This record gives sequence, C-alpha cells and structure tokens, in this order.
Amino acid sequence: MAKTGIERIDGLLAGAPGVSAVAPGDPDREAVGAIQDLLRGLGNRSLPDVRLPSYGNFGGMTANAVRQFRSTHGLPDSDAVDTACLAAMAQAKPADPMACRSYIALALDVEIGAMTYLMTLTGLWEADAKFALLNLNTDRAGLSFGMIQWAQKPGRLKEVLDAFHDADPARFADCFGGLVASRMLMHVAKEYGGVDKDTGKTTDSDYDLVSDPWAGRFKSCGLDPFFQRIQVTLATTDNQSAFDTMKSHVPLIASERGVGFLLDTANQHGPNGALSIYGAVVRQGMAEAAVLKAMRDESVRRISAQFGPTSAEAQSTVSRRDWFLSTPVLSDAALA
Repeated sequence: MAKTGIERIDGLLAGAPGVSAVAPGDPDREAVGAIQDLLRGLGNRSLPDVRLPSYGNFGGMTANAVRQFRSTHGLPDSDAVDTACLAAMAQAKPADPMACRSYIALALDVEIGAMTYLMTLTGLWEADAKFALLNLNTDRAGLSFGMIQWAQKPGRLKEVLDAFHDADPARFADCFGGLVASRMLMHVAKEYGGVDKDTGKTTDSDYDLVSDPWAGRFKSCGLDPFFQRIQVTLATTDNQSAFDTMKSHVPLIASERGVGFLLDTANQHGPNGALSIYGAVVRQGMAEAAVLKAMRDESVRRISAQFGPTSAEAQSTVSRRDWFLSTPVLSDAALA
C-alpha cells in the first residue's frame, strides 16, 4: 500500500505507536474524511464527500456504516476504525469506488502527490469521483468517461483509451470485445472523435459508444482496478502538464488553493481557456485572492453566455468555482 499523505491514516496502517483508532466524535476531520471516502465507495452513498460541510464529522451515520462494515467482514463489534478495520477497508472489493486519496493509495497502491490530490478534487466535480461514470452524450460531446470525464468529441477519450491499450493490449481487447476493440480505437481517432460536431452522435452505427454493448464495456473497464490505476496516472500527468504549460503565464497564482482553482478551471475551459480568463481579468497590483475571484466571475460569465445563465452548466460552474475559493481542505500557503 502506498501512503495517503494523511498522517493519522498512514500511521494507523503502519501500527505506529501512539496512533489511536478513529472513533465517533474524533476531531481529526482529515482522517475521518478518508474513512468516509472508503465507505462511500463501499456503497454508503449517504455519507458526505469533501464538498459538504459535514465531511470529516464522525457522527451517527458514519458510526453505523463502520459497525456494519465490521460485522460483514468478521471483525469484533465496534464503531471505531482501528488498524485491522482500516486494513480490511483497504483490501475490500468496492462495487463503485471513489477516486479519492485513501482508495488510490491503499487499494490501488499509487502514491499521493500534490497533483494527484488536486486531480481528485476536480474529479468530484466532473464525475462524483467515479472511475466508471459515463455521460451518454447529454452535452453533445459523444461519450464522456471516467474520473475526469475524458470526452469523445474533443479527442480526449482517445487519450485514455490509448493509455489503456498501451498498458496491456490483451487486457484491453478482452474488455472491449476482442478484434473490434482495435477498430473502435481507429473510430475515436477520427475527426471529432468519430461523432458529428454539432450533435455528438456517432458517424458509424457500429461504434455508437453511448449505447450497448459499448456502454457496458466502458462501465466494466472503469471498474477494473488495473485500468483505474491508468486513469489516476494519466489524470495526474495531465494535471502536471497543464500546470507546466500555464504556470509561467500566471505568476500571481502560487498557493495550493490557487493552483487547484486554476487546474479545475483548465479542466472545464481547457488550459488556453483558463489562460484567456486569467489574462482578461488580471490587473497590476492584484493579490492572488482578487485574481481568483475575478477569474471565477469571468468563467461563470463565459459558461452562462454559452449555455444560458440558468442552465445546469452555469449553476455547476458557480458551485465549483465558489467551492475552490472557500473550501477549508485547500491551503492558502504556497503549493509544495
């Protein structure tokens, strides 16, 4: 298991002296939140994710979920998460896990760095942090898939599929239907990812990815831990690449909060779009906080102009920009 970067969780799993079990009323909200994330992936979807104020609060719902987990895994009755319980959570086989720090590190054995952590936050807004989430052309972009919604029309779906194939061609073929898997790769390599640029509908009925059997194959692939690791690695690499492209052009953005905000904006608007938004609002003498607030307003304005001010897209943009501006889980100190 890799380290989560959450001191209490890593210490508990290592059996470090003096590290107590996480229990009801525990003040360590970061450790409690990590456990809630694991439990959500195991089916306890009523528990909060990091976007909600109750995240990290070990109350009755979390205690009941822990007690039920312990019962079904043959552990002594308790509502506390000790080393044995946490190890069992890490080794469980969740039906629909969350792409969160605790699952990525403990179940997928992928080390958590700054870019991976920030990527998981964007993943919450894009896909509720679900590896197997499918958007079946509701945004006229064809199929969008996975933890950060790699979309077909702009060519991003091809990016993740190529990574899957390159990592294990045989496993890829098995998941996507043998010989037709390679033909599907050729289809998504076409202009606009093989869909009509206006409607997002497929240009070849044999490769209508938003319908079965293709949709089912993508769902199955998203639930495979092997391909989940590829999603995490690719999304983290994309995050780092986007930041490397932008950082010299955004000298006023340096904090963990600012970088997270910038990367989330880039995931929605593209790196060039995020830079355009920054350039449109930045003024001499502005502090980072003022720049981020102005970028928030400009981002909302652009999405509202495209989809309408009362659209779901505009309302979601308001929510995610405001969350990155205010959430206590991000620091205003410089990003390490």
